[in-house]
Amino acid sequence: MNANELRTAESASIALTEVRDNIKAIIDEVVTTATEYTITRHGKPVAVILSYEEYESLVETLNILSDDEAMDAIEEAEAELNG
Repeated sequence: MNANELRTAESASIALTEVRDNIKAIIDEVVTTATEYTITRHGKPVAVILSYEEYESLVETLNILSDDEAMDAIEEAEAELNG
């Protein structure tokens, strides 16, 4: 899954009690449709369910953003492209 696919993933909120009652169906939907769920407790967001592919992509992005050398290389490449 690439970054563009992540940006177009559907997102929905779901109560913790509903997750508890429907976890298999929710996981199946997350895996097959890239839907992301924000789990709420008493109406407040407390957790997120997303596919493992999306999770890996987010972690990789965070690792790149926290790597000063990688960010310097990206900035240099952008500067070269923009002339």
